[in-house]
Amino acid sequence: MKNIFSKYQGLGNDFIIIDARGNDLDYLFSKNKDNIIEHICNRNFGIGADGVILLLESKNKCLVRMKIFNSDGTEPEMCGNGIRCLIAFLDDNNEIKDNSQIPIETKAGVILNSIDANNNIRVNMGEPILSPQDIPTKLLMNKLTVPNGILTIDDQKLNVYAASMGNPHMIVFVNEIDEIPFDHWGKYLEKHKLFPNDTNVHFVQLIDQSNIKVKVWERGCGPTLACGTGACACLVITSKLGKTLDRANVYLPGGKLEIEWPNQSGPVFMHGPALKVFSGEIDI
Repeated sequence: MKNIFSKYQGLGNDFIIIDARGNDLDYLFSKNKDNIIEHICNRNFGIGADGVILLLESKNKCLVRMKIFNSDGTEPEMCGNGIRCLIAFLDDNNEIKDNSQIPIETKAGVILNSIDANNNIRVNMGEPILSPQDIPTKLLMNKLTVPNGILTIDDQKLNVYAASMGNPHMIVFVNEIDEIPFDHWGKYLEKHKLFPNDTNVHFVQLIDQSNIKVKVWERGCGPTLACGTGACACLVITSKLGKTLDRANVYLPGGKLEIEWPNQSGPVFMHGPALKVFSGEIDI
């Protein structure tokens, strides 16, 4: 069965988007029959992407429901770059009637979005989760009400923090982000026993109170050029610790996201682009 797909990217974090309304693709992808997700995300033998996004009918009067799969076939709760790509897809296909209020149903709840005059997409990412049992993590809450602990890897102690934006994130501060054994640390920390559902891992280098650099090891994907929920989690932790203001630029390998968490309360907001790469047909 041939299906039309579109590929979009948000700061280099790329996704295959397929309209699964009115067909049986949701069933096929949820079962990951014949490892279909891994095959089409493969950059040598498939289309190539960090994940697959299916458009589905909303169950609670949102514009659409988003179901996302990582390139290894697992299903995360939410994806900030992915939802921006989905908004750009819907806009390109004239499905958005009101740019100021675009509700999307996700596994992490209803996410409210908007598009500004410069086609930047603003996403209300919801309130961050810092309760250890809800992230979930076995790290304990410190005096600043942030889950925190010391992990040892290769005889080196790492001071790590945790937060959730509907999915779990580990934040690790480093002095020189380009000098760490990124792949080795990322692969090890993703599966650390202190995170029962595994975790996204973010290495953070502080520039000043309005700018940070982040390198991403994404749960179920490995190294990616950007992570929207991760950028939000990093800003939450840095602002809670007094290392940044409540609004900062997050520089990822794929580009910049602007994250704000007004007064360290309420929802976190993400501002960033998403662009179409190409469309085509695939025989599923």
